[in-house]
Amino acid sequence: MSNFLLYSFYKFVDLPDCEALKPHFLCLLKKWQVLGTIVLAHEGLNGTVSASPDIVEQFWKEFTEDERWSDLCPTITAATFQAFEKSKVKIRKEIVTMGIPDVKATRPEDDSHLDGESWNQIIADPNTLVIDTRNDYEFELGSFKNAINPKTENFRAFPKYVESELMEFKDRPIAMFCTGGVRCEKSTAYLKELGFKNVYQLKGGILRYLQTTPEEKSLWQGGCFVFDERISVDQKDCQ
Repeated sequence: MSNFLLYSFYKFVDLPDCEALKPHFLCLLKKWQVLGTIVLAHEGLNGTVSASPDIVEQFWKEFTEDERWSDLCPTITAATFQAFEKSKVKIRKEIVTMGIPDVKATRPEDDSHLDGESWNQIIADPNTLVIDTRNDYEFELGSFKNAINPKTENFRAFPKYVESELMEFKDRPIAMFCTGGVRCEKSTAYLKELGFKNVYQLKGGILRYLQTTPEEKSLWQGGCFVFDERISVDQKDCQ
């Protein structure tokens, strides 16, 4: 049994009171002695938190009492040690910074979201452009076979990559993925606004894919970079 579980989550939801939520979330994290980071913005929330299995489950039960995110389904990974040093709640302009605030992220009911089985099918099509929306150093650690590396240092650079490298492929199927899914909500919406016809994203990101896809059917290669003390995770950490 794992000593610690990490709950990763995000939701795009109007939070005009995000500044007021900061002390509430900090108190909740400290009450349960849960470590990790939660990012708040007017567009929603995004975070990863960690504690022992029984503690993080109790924290999650209280955390999701707010009906605005009561339907959150976290992606759960395991660790043999505490992967965070502190409890942090940050206020930002965007919960994932692409630098184009007027882009409205897609919603879960949007038909661009693909589960693991559908994802495997679409990226197996040689006509599909498979785009890794993560940073360059994350790509080097692991990715899907035949995925394109945009060679970006941060997500702010992604729109420039699209404008310089993808605009001629508006009619090609484009399948995008990231660690937990949150980047792709915005990148998918951005491409659709630019007129791309067939844009898809991996639902729940790489972590959810590793969690739900049997190892013998997995098309993932290498490790998945994570922003905590573990540095990377693989299939066994997610199942």
